[in-house]
Amino acid sequence: MWPPRRGASTSCSTGPAGEALDVSLELVKARDRILTLVEHGRAAGLGVLVAKSGRSAARLAELAALYAKGDLRFLVRRTYPYAEAAAAHREIETGHGRGKIVLTFS
Repeated sequence: MWPPRRGASTSCSTGPAGEALDVSLELVKARDRILTLVEHGRAAGLGVLVAKSGRSAARLAELAALYAKGDLRFLVRRTYPYAEAAAAHREIETGHGRGKIVLTFS
């Protein structure tokens, strides 16, 4: 049954705009125990935490340099040529497996 009738101690709001945060507000009494990834505009007024992405060209350059030095690694589960992007997407939708699915362009 959704939403659950019992309370929760912590929540991370990631769902459709507004809906997930509203449910979190109903379930979690301590608003400083709620984190939203999408509702940045409402967060401050509600007293909930915001997860910021920190995306920028400078951050990408820093990560690329770490990768080039071997200090940053990630698991590639499987690569697909771009022509098989639909198959790659179907694999992602299964929700199974570890690692990244990568599309290659030739």
